[in-house]
Amino acid sequence: MTGATDVTIVAAQTVPAFGAVDRNRSRTVELVREHADADLVVLPELATTGYVFESRAELETLAEPRDGKTAETWATVASETDTWIVGGLAEVDGDSYYNSSLVVSPDGVEGGYRKAHLWNEEKRWFEPGDELPTFETPFGRLGVQICNDLWFSETTVAQARAGVDLVAVPTNWVPSPSEGERPAGWTMGVHQAVAHANENRVFVACADRAGTERGTSFEGQSVIVDPDGVPLAGPAPTTGEHVLTADCDLERARTKALTPRDDALADRRPDVYDLE
Repeated sequence: MTGATDVTIVAAQTVPAFGAVDRNRSRTVELVREHADADLVVLPELATTGYVFESRAELETLAEPRDGKTAETWATVASETDTWIVGGLAEVDGDSYYNSSLVVSPDGVEGGYRKAHLWNEEKRWFEPGDELPTFETPFGRLGVQICNDLWFSETTVAQARAGVDLVAVPTNWVPSPSEGERPAGWTMGVHQAVAHANENRVFVACADRAGTERGTSFEGQSVIVDPDGVPLAGPAPTTGEHVLTADCDLERARTKALTPRDDALADRRPDVYDLE
């Protein structure tokens, strides 16, 4: 396990314009520079392209390889500011396309994560990922999810069992067709973040987008949650660009026992669940 535990996390809620990759990318760079004192900046899902694709041709035009211009640009600003970045983009790899997030350190691109649980129309354009990588940082072990992954508790359980202290979640939350007013006025994504953080005793940092794109409205409410399931920052407003900052002691995520007889991971009963 890596050494330092105190970390300043920023979740940057943006309002990207569909297809305006240069404009969207430039804004993410500005936000990292504006918050250069952060250890980690989390950006939204598909932060450079926008979300609502309508054709394969659009995706082919806007997607980038993992070592493309966005990777180069984020690596440069990460080096300049000594900041880690987790942010979403449409990734092309050969003939396949992925809803991905890059993990970028001051030393360059550390790797990426491909969304495992595609949602709705995404299945028309993207292939699902099939790995849950973890990333060693100077402040702790990092896991990544993207939006709909947070609706599958096994994802966070697996990451917690792999020793992750913090889960970064680039996301694009949209209202469910059956979703009414939620308790506290929170979108369901915030409730999921709170539940996953509390259940697994990890920090969860969700960077959502806001605005309306091609008739689809996004819910904002970016949030940073501690291992007790308590928001340290946010939820942000539902509209507009907002930046949340929280100072986190990741050591808290390394203690899974609430009492001598209550342990968030050791008390699990996979023999009973029979998930296969």
